[in-house]
Amino acid sequence: MMTTPMTGAQWTASLRDPDLPAVAALLTDDTSGPLDALARTTGGTLVAHHLTNVTWWPGKSCTVQWTAQIEGGRLAGLGEFVATTQEGPDGALRVGDGPNGVTVWKVPHDPFLPALERVLDPGVAAQLVAGLDGDLGSPTTRLRAYRPGRRAVVEAQGEGGHRVYLKLVKPKRLEGLRRRHDELSQHVPVPQPLGAHPELGLLVMPTMRGRTLREVLEDPGATLPDPEAVVALPEQLPELSRMGEVTSSINAAVRMAEILTALLPSQAERVRTLLERIGSDEVTERVVAHGDYHEAQLLVEDGEIVSLLDVDTVGWGRPAEDAAVMLAHLTLWSAISSQPDRVRSYAVELQRLWDDRLDGVDLRRRVAARLMGLAVGPFRAQAPDWPAQVSWRLDLAESWLDSAECCTD
Repeated sequence: MMTTPMTGAQWTASLRDPDLPAVAALLTDDTSGPLDALARTTGGTLVAHHLTNVTWWPGKSCTVQWTAQIEGGRLAGLGEFVATTQEGPDGALRVGDGPNGVTVWKVPHDPFLPALERVLDPGVAAQLVAGLDGDLGSPTTRLRAYRPGRRAVVEAQGEGGHRVYLKLVKPKRLEGLRRRHDELSQHVPVPQPLGAHPELGLLVMPTMRGRTLREVLEDPGATLPDPEAVVALPEQLPELSRMGEVTSSINAAVRMAEILTALLPSQAERVRTLLERIGSDEVTERVVAHGDYHEAQLLVEDGEIVSLLDVDTVGWGRPAEDAAVMLAHLTLWSAISSQPDRVRSYAVELQRLWDDRLDGVDLRRRVAARLMGLAVGPFRAQAPDWPAQVSWRLDLAESWLDSAECCTD
């Protein structure tokens, strides 16, 4: 008798974490669990829900997001919801007891980012911009990016199409982030904040010109930046007054291997072999690195790089770290792009330039390590066939290790 393979949702629902028993309730495909408890607590009934994102660090934490429909009560309607095993601040709603307890909320009522709900109010957004001598008139707002409990970006669009972006972080991080933008802007093209509201943990950012390099790669009629410019940009990053360490892709692969093994136990031996082939990180040299340098972090206009985004991660890193991140992302993107040959040929040219500057074996091992991290992406996004997609991304990591071994022959 043939057995029917489990769907991605069924596979997700089967996952367990002995150190975090609440994971079973967070990942269930049943209607019970924290979301149902939230609906009942607020006088409603959960009628439908769909898991949309999972961030799981086995034995440490798990945060999930749902789209859900609730009938009745003060949360009635269709909305986005979040639950996390992390303890929330005072006033946060916690359902379940002890190790089964989770903090749960409806977006935008994030207890870790209490200003998010306020900033999404068009009137508040208009007042914030007016306080910086700007004028949006009667704006509309929408949530453009959101990492539950950590950060968010709200777009405020005024009359005539003028836009600003309201970036929310935890208030204690705000001053350092603003200083970082100020220092970097003297050397490389980064967006300059229009102002800040420290009590809210809010930076007001301008509309930026251009399209991401990823979007330009997808448009065969668009002019790509000279690959030399992409390679040279991280080399122009200055030393900042305060800098942390950029996580080594090779060191991070150990943690990613734990997640991959928990997700797909049948792949445990394969993951272990990947780690052995990558090896340990023996590189002692440090340079200023972006830390998350990929094709969606560059804005391009008429073939010129006009802005470098997400500079929160700039710090001391290994020389090949930024190159490895870019090549790992382009390796993955070329396989799913509508313009695979265009993406692949651009990546090949970047790799040729980096090979002239860096240790080629170290570069390839870092690309493989970064691809191990990216392999978790389909699970996090709850792709319908995420187990197969995870396995395929491990294929890509193996191909880069094969290339590294060829370099040593």
